[in-house]
Amino acid sequence: MPDVTSKRCPYCAEEIRVEAVKCRYCGTLLEGGNPLTRTWYRSRDGKMLAGVCAGLAEQFGISATILRLAFVLGTVIGGWGALVYVILWVIMPYRPSASVAELPDRRVAPGP
Repeated sequence: MPDVTSKRCPYCAEEIRVEAVKCRYCGTLLEGGNPLTRTWYRSRDGKMLAGVCAGLAEQFGISATILRLAFVLGTVIGGWGALVYVILWVIMPYRPSASVAELPDRRVAPGP
């Protein structure tokens, strides 16, 4: 019986999680469209200030450190980095988390 919490990647046929956005084996994005047409979300995981760089890094498949450096350099050199960051902070919502009803039941069966 197949595990209902996994599916096969359509590109490399490896087993991955059902909720996966990106294949951990081949690195292919599994959602339809490209990163510019999908909704951008801030990330709660790996965030330093507001999660903007971590969210963009997940979306575009690059390192959050590179994005952070780009915003710092943009602020120091042209002054636009901080402005763009604040605008993205305001307009990008946090990625929705799984609700309590969707989480698996983890109760332990009573002992004998």
